[in-house]
Amino acid sequence: MDNNKATYILQNFEFSFTDADVCNLDDWIPAGESNPHNVRPWLIHDAGFTQAVVFADCEQDAFDIAADDGKLEGFEIAEDELSEGGEYFEDDDYNRLSFLGNHGVPHDIEPLGLVELPNPKSSFVAQFNKEGK
Repeated sequence: MDNNKATYILQNFEFSFTDADVCNLDDWIPAGESNPHNVRPWLIHDAGFTQAVVFADCEQDAFDIAADDGKLEGFEIAEDELSEGGEYFEDDDYNRLSFLGNHGVPHDIEPLGLVELPNPKSSFVAQFNKEGK
């Protein structure tokens, strides 16, 4: 197994992710450390395929961070799709959109799922061994 790939199994679904899928590793607060805002890892997926792993205190922030990091570009809605005649012009379709990130870019995230991952402890020994020193 590749040391840079992790797998998480939940209710017979297997989610895999790599370091490249992680948006904001600097915001990770390992289990057991002071975490007053309850920041925890979230995995955003499309039918089981990982889109992003983010560290956030709530679902909305997780989606906003992933959008700002470009991990949800495939779910962005183009301006012409919002104008008259566009797919999302009608009220029902427009109302299902989510406006994500710092710039409130419209996304259709209806097909996406969100899984709260367990928060691992930090281990100097594991990191030391991983680096091959």
